[in-house]
Amino acid sequence: MIKLIAFTLLIFGLLLFLLLLPLTIAAVTLGAFVFWIWMLIDAIRNDRISGWARVGWAALIWLTHWVGALFYFFLARRNNRAATA
Repeated sequence: MIKLIAFTLLIFGLLLFLLLLPLTIAAVTLGAFVFWIWMLIDAIRNDRISGWARVGWAALIWLTHWVGALFYFFLARRNNRAATA
């Protein structure tokens, strides 16, 4: 009887995992896309960055997607926020 319960719980856990995995992947993908768009818009509209630096950051974010957005978030965006504080 215990083996049947354990097997049932194993099957239930596996099915739950297989159902939630695509939803988790979709949520992470959507989050990365929203973050990428947010950083791209911020780089384009950021007045504290000069014209060509703004173009360079926007091109980097556009071409490298979320990796470039992470670079911008941790390097350019943080430095500009610290300068105004």
